[in-house]
Amino acid sequence: MKSIKIAYIGGGSRGWAWGLMSDLVQAEDIGGRVALYDIDKKAADDNVIIGNKFNQVEGAKTHWDYEATDTLDEALTGADFVVISILPGTFDEMESDVHTPEKYGIWQSVGDTAGPGGIVRALRTMPMMEVIAKGVERCCPDAWVINYTNPMTLSIKALYDAFPAIKAFGCCHEVFGTQRLMATALKTELNMEKPDRDAIKVNVIGVNHFTWLTKAQYQDIDLVTCIA
Repeated sequence: MKSIKIAYIGGGSRGWAWGLMSDLVQAEDIGGRVALYDIDKKAADDNVIIGNKFNQVEGAKTHWDYEATDTLDEALTGADFVVISILPGTFDEMESDVHTPEKYGIWQSVGDTAGPGGIVRALRTMPMMEVIAKGVERCCPDAWVINYTNPMTLSIKALYDAFPAIKAFGCCHEVFGTQRLMATALKTELNMEKPDRDAIKVNVIGVNHFTWLTKAQYQDIDLVTCIA
């Protein structure tokens, strides 16, 4: 089993962090350490307790040691992977991003990626991304950086602007949700046995509220033309 270090920026997360913990404990070929950094240190400390308890769940296939760090650099030093899922501001600002434009007749499908809400959120987020990118450059320049923070496209651009040699990419659950939807469509529309999500092969060119697929295929079935 390969031992690695993951730095989780936004380590006090109550959603994405728990999902990562659940995924990691099911990985048979890797184990190691997860350093949780959050400006809300108590939230990160709480997640240390939760993360370490995942090692005892039924079906756990690997072991991970969780720790909360006091500084960004401490979390990043020696990291093989960096995961970013931060909330720029508070839920009050997020509510304003979504609903304030409505007062002026601007309705957004989502308020944290595109439109006025996405622009304002970007103004809060991009300076934080610059700080993180510079930290990666100092402490773990060869690490892979996986971002879940919106606005996705501008966040990734900010990372590369601050550290052009960074190895960063954006990820989101919408692609997986689309695969599950297509698997269901095979059953409901074509009367086939519903396959597992990962049996649907897709080519993705946009994620996180810009989800765009140029190809979706199951075995020899072209799902774009067959189901769309």
